[in-house]
Amino acid sequence: MPLALGVSSLLLLGSASIHTLSLQGRLRAAAHQQRVAGADQLRSAAQAFAAAAQGPQACLLPLPSAAWEAAPSACPQADPQLLTSGVVAGEPWRLINWQPAASRGTLLLATGDGRKAQVLVHLVDGDGITALGEPQLLGRTAQEEA
Repeated sequence: MPLALGVSSLLLLGSASIHTLSLQGRLRAAAHQQRVAGADQLRSAAQAFAAAAQGPQACLLPLPSAAWEAAPSACPQADPQLLTSGVVAGEPWRLINWQPAASRGTLLLATGDGRKAQVLVHLVDGDGITALGEPQLLGRTAQEEA
């Protein structure tokens, strides 16, 4: 009888361990899928920014985003609001910062759920954006997760 109890206990512990490992695997897969979806949403937001940065808005790209509102005479036909936020696939995005440097710039974006990414942008003088790098995920602040 004691041997049967010992074997039963061992089988029960083994089964619980296998169940725990399976659950951990599923949680890791779900977290990975969330990261991939977040990166895809940020990539789409960067593409929306690039699309909005055509035409009259292209003249804003040589200036940092902090100067867009302060210097309306530099680009009288441009509307900086078109570059500061939008909606992609039903999800809002917003520009945190745009910092140009020679023939490229750094774009800092956030999605409505608080995910942030930095994207390297390649520019052509007067034509706007020619290429976007892969978003470098920056995560969320503790305040946004609450």
